[in-house]
Amino acid sequence: MSSTDIQTIRHLQQENIRLRSENNSLRNYVERLQRGLTALVDLQKSIDKIGPDTNIFILIHQLLEAALQAADSGNGSLLLLDEETSELVFVEVIGDAREKLLNYRLPKGEGIAGWSVAKREPRLVVNAQAEPIFSARVDRYTGMETHSMICVPLLDGKRRLGAIEVVNTRSGGPFVQADFEVLQLVGKLASLAIIAIENSVVENE
Repeated sequence: MSSTDIQTIRHLQQENIRLRSENNSLRNYVERLQRGLTALVDLQKSIDKIGPDTNIFILIHQLLEAALQAADSGNGSLLLLDEETSELVFVEVIGDAREKLLNYRLPKGEGIAGWSVAKREPRLVVNAQAEPIFSARVDRYTGMETHSMICVPLLDGKRRLGAIEVVNTRSGGPFVQADFEVLQLVGKLASLAIIAIENSVVENE
């Protein structure tokens, strides 16, 4: 076999490896989008059923579950803004830190959540420990270690409602752009749900 033939075979082998890697990445991307779409459909069904008899706590739990499903994470929180103190309050938590974090308060503007709500912008953090605005306050309090996270603010026009956070993927890798994009859609639906809850409460007072 000539040297040219050997080089050609090596090139084909390398190209085959590259294509397999690209196919795996594409498959993973599509799976994440499908998972996110399922979460969005489930969330929309819950919002459509909001009424005077809606159990607010169950709905908030469903909102957070949809976010975790969309991002393939087992740990997340839904925080609401206390408009009197400007603190963010953990009103629902799913994952290992639930017992400690429920009703825990974050000081105004602290950490990724504080930044996201203050700036009214979502944030994808690939490496939390290298992120300048990341606060380790919650990690120290719960004993968990945040590696990667996504935070999406919940908004009603100019009014800030709170935020949804998802922390660490089940796979152990960082969150990716597909997770970030889908979670922003979840955040918009969650904002609509919270507004609907507030309106329902006002109508029944």
